[in-house]
Amino acid sequence: MGHSKQSTGEVEVDLGRYELRRFGRRIKLEKKPMELLIFLLERREQMVSREDIVKKLWRSDLFIDTEKNVNNVVRKLRTALGDSADTPRFLETVVGKGYRFVGPVRVIDAKFPLSDSGRSSVRSNVRKDGSESGERSSLAVLPLLLLEKATDDQGLCLGFADALVSLLGNLSGVDVLPTSAVLNLPLELTPSEIASRLGVRFVVHGAIQMSKEQWRLSLEMFDTYLQRPSFTKKCDIYMDRLASLEGDIAKQISRALNRPHGPAMVEQRPRYSRDPMAYAEFMRGYRITASGDASMMDKASHHLTNAVTRDPTFALAHATLSLACTTRHFEFDPASVWLEKAEFHCRRALEIDANLPEGHVARAFLLWGPSKNFQHLEAIADLKRALALQNNLPHAYNRLGTILAHIGLLDHAREMFERGRPFQPKMAVSPSIVQVYVWGQEYDLARQQIQIWRAESPGNKYPLYFAPYPAMMTGDWKGASRLMDEALQLVPDDPLIISLQGLLHALMGNGEAAIACVTRACSSPKSFGHAHHTYHQIACTLALTGRRETAFEWLERSVSTGFACWPFFLKDPCLASLRSLPEFELLITALQAKYPDHLGLL
Repeated sequence: MGHSKQSTGEVEVDLGRYELRRFGRRIKLEKKPMELLIFLLERREQMVSREDIVKKLWRSDLFIDTEKNVNNVVRKLRTALGDSADTPRFLETVVGKGYRFVGPVRVIDAKFPLSDSGRSSVRSNVRKDGSESGERSSLAVLPLLLLEKATDDQGLCLGFADALVSLLGNLSGVDVLPTSAVLNLPLELTPSEIASRLGVRFVVHGAIQMSKEQWRLSLEMFDTYLQRPSFTKKCDIYMDRLASLEGDIAKQISRALNRPHGPAMVEQRPRYSRDPMAYAEFMRGYRITASGDASMMDKASHHLTNAVTRDPTFALAHATLSLACTTRHFEFDPASVWLEKAEFHCRRALEIDANLPEGHVARAFLLWGPSKNFQHLEAIADLKRALALQNNLPHAYNRLGTILAHIGLLDHAREMFERGRPFQPKMAVSPSIVQVYVWGQEYDLARQQIQIWRAESPGNKYPLYFAPYPAMMTGDWKGASRLMDEALQLVPDDPLIISLQGLLHALMGNGEAAIACVTRACSSPKSFGHAHHTYHQIACTLALTGRRETAFEWLERSVSTGFACWPFFLKDPCLASLRSLPEFELLITALQAKYPDHLGLL
């Protein structure tokens, strides 16, 4: 029986997390269908009999209706894969015999030793006793629960968790989720429910309360595979002993994870202020910096400003304030005061602590922006430095992926988004990978990711912008027009959307309407997106309407302001008329020399 080819990016099985994903999104799958999937992957392209399936899934249990149960498990697996018995893409039925797995699947956190037949087999990273076989594990640290009516004015509950995350962040063989991943979890969830939601094996959680002028701490690390604690700690401490206790607990957790050498704790400045009020103000601001709301960003900036005013040597507060101000400046308010404030606090953070990872991330965000004319290589260097210091920073991976995509290194961009995957439980991969799919002309993957992006972040404008593009590039004028109208209803005066509308008109052969959109885009106010994408779309529109020389000038403007994705320029059908120009060839040659496609850049 024949089967159609699927993109290798569609289905992934993460053995370390015991998880199935489609197009980057986790798919709920019961234990038996998951066991069947792993079993079939071990014998990929081979026929597996129903008898073998029964032995594997139910072993010696003779009191089951094997026919009904096998059919039920297969049906659930096909549903999870988006497959069909009539037109199988992944799971073929061998009539009267069994099943054969034929579809492409990416297996993560697994070893692939050769079987007797020479094909790869799949081996889980968890032994029968629950110990690990050298593969990566995963861990989340929750804020402490305060066991009294008072509020956590000192920020102790979140601060304790964040300190452990920082100390364990570079632990060999363990993916430790960043603090931002656990900020908004419901308190009523059990450790197992939290692990399922975040996609981790281990959950560190605990409680704290005041008792006779000391803090009484109770902490455990719960192993959700074995369904039991693998580490517990109870003690009474004074506030000034907290920092040393955090280091001791990090070492004990590393031993419990069978990482006896512990995290690489280099001598460094304390991350947090010794001033209780500065510490508390920092935690209030830090908690809401990723809200994506203008009013909340203002509140975050207010609290963080109070923190650095109380303690001018609080480097982490300076870096966090810098990133908040950079975001405020670009996304909500172009007033120069925000940019000036971002630059000052970034510089101050790195003056205080040159090895602060968040300081290097903050500087990269400033360097790779309109105010600094998108200094690609300099920003990459800062992000590399940040990840060398602490490797569980999702912002750093995502920004690296975005920068690499903008300079045409699409495969390396995809790699960075994948590396950041374990640290982003909300999305299995950053939605910014849509850029890689669109510019690499992988339009089916782009559509799927855009749908997920819109469902996960309904208030975000970027999926509105990207949504029409796959339809435009595949000739679906009706679908493209519908998605364009939807975007224009929400952002009617944005040059990014207006110039995209002009490109759609040009592709549909309506040159007069296309040029009208170009004129309107040039006179429109500041966009929510970077101007270089507007310039590129204007270049494409002008090229399609026969204005080659002017189109090339706009393409050069796009490159000089940050968008230098030369492989896309070579394949973009909208720029076909420019590729015979000598100056186009010179531009591509210069970009290839400046941004060579090799790993030395990384």
